Amino acid sequence: MTQLEAAVRAATATLHEGAEAPPARFLLLLKATDDPVVRLAEIAAVVEPIGATVRPFSALDPHLVVVRFPGRAFTVDSGGAPFAAAHRFTEAFDLESAEPDLPTDLFPEASASQDFVPEDVSGFPLGCFADSEPALPDGWAIDSITVPAAWAFSETNQRPSRGRNIVVAQPDTGVIGHPELTGITTVPGFDVLSDDTDPTDPLTGQNPGHGTGTASVVVSGPPGRVTGSAPAASHMPIRAINSVVQLTLGTVAEAVDWAVEHGAHVITMSLGGIFSFSMQRALRRAVRADVIVLAAAGNCVKTVVWPARFGECIAVAGVDIRGAKWRGSCSGSAVDIAAPAQNVWRAAVPNGAGQGQGTSFAVALTAGVAALWLAHHGRANLIAAARARGETLQDMFRRMAGATARRPAGWDSFDMGAGIVDARALLAAPNLDLELGRESVPLPYDSREAAALTVAGLAAEEIGPAAVLQDPPDWYAHGPELSWLLLQRRRRADGGIIGEESPTDRPAPSDDLDRAVGNPELRDAVGLNGARPEGGGR
Repeated sequence: MTQLEAAVRAATATLHEGAEAPPARFLLLLKATDDPVVRLAEIAAVVEPIGATVRPFSALDPHLVVVRFPGRAFTVDSGGAPFAAAHRFTEAFDLESAEPDLPTDLFPEASASQDFVPEDVSGFPLGCFADSEPALPDGWAIDSITVPAAWAFSETNQRPSRGRNIVVAQPDTGVIGHPELTGITTVPGFDVLSDDTDPTDPLTGQNPGHGTGTASVVVSGPPGRVTGSAPAASHMPIRAINSVVQLTLGTVAEAVDWAVEHGAHVITMSLGGIFSFSMQRALRRAVRADVIVLAAAGNCVKTVVWPARFGECIAVAGVDIRGAKWRGSCSGSAVDIAAPAQNVWRAAVPNGAGQGQGTSFAVALTAGVAALWLAHHGRANLIAAARARGETLQDMFRRMAGATARRPAGWDSFDMGAGIVDARALLAAPNLDLELGRESVPLPYDSREAAALTVAGLAAEEIGPAAVLQDPPDWYAHGPELSWLLLQRRRRADGGIIGEESPTDRPAPSDDLDRAVGNPELRDAVGLNGARPEGGGR
């Protein structure tokens, strides 16, 4: 048995028929100077004899290779073994980097079949979810971000209203036929997991119906109870995950590429997990293609998760009907904007409607507002205006949404972004006036360092500035492993109740997390050896 095969076996177990776990996959990033065709054949010659299949990630990214083990799955207690196996791939094939497409459980959310959410989610602090508020009117969420007024403004000005002719893609669990989605406009979707054109949600996993619930918040209209923020937009459903509670970002990145290739104008992602260079590369391609990409800031782990944490993505936090932070919303400097997340009316499976909580709904509402903006001004006009300013369409929307956002008294712009999205103010703003809003600084979308800094920033938050300043590791190459460990540490160390002040001294990570890192030197480099570097963490 080769060292590579031994590393894969240490990270995986036999996948039995009928099991819900996805087959284990590794994503291999070739060097820029490599010939993808030649390298693909070289990799296949080594891994196919040990039970793997090999293919390019997508037509848009031939330098990214997917190695899939159909008969094996990552084990729940594998700890750092998947990352150790990825590093073995890097060494064996002289790669730029490699990452396991590891299922993570860092985005807790209740099932779309529930009207009431549990007070405690396993492994997360108590009090993440608020009590249900049955008296809230059906349309409170879109009213609070002035969506009906934005529709009327477009109609008065004889502009396309309600997101008409704009395609909103949604990588999620897929959708089902549902009364709340009756009459919506759809375009062909895709199932990344089954590699076919049927994005139907099989209603399995830990929160069946999630994709249907979030879709309703974007595109539902009469005659149902739920009204989305862009009911005339065209919906592109993409099944990319089995469950938002247990997801793989590599398959979501594939969905992003598929959406870009097939004409999406907005991509909304109601999900989150660890750092993934495959995701960052897909986001960069989407932004370059003038697609607006948004993601949920995250739930219950307090700090913003990926992909929202990437600079290429618009991160959306959550508020309640009063404009106060939803108690479960992740927050921090990576947040761009906020929208309703607490007790938002949405489709519930199998055929009803009820209240849901989570930044999943905040980002879906904001994606609909992006569709209203594109429809009202004309996407081609906005792209031309962005080019004239020297910015991307994504950055123009981020800037304009922030400049026109509503900021309640006492609003914390550092933790919750520029404010609460205001659709009517956004549409009425002089989009071609280059002086409106803060000066935009184009993000270094080609910069590996920009992606790496998102991991370094999390280390600084969690352990203290010394973690970043003292002989730091390669944040990019080790990004998946470090982000996974840091977020697990954050979740387990917080304890207590959401909304209470965190203890001055965070407890050291538990023994199982200490052992989880496949590279002890890497753990030591950022102080994850149980010691707290001088300067302290949060």
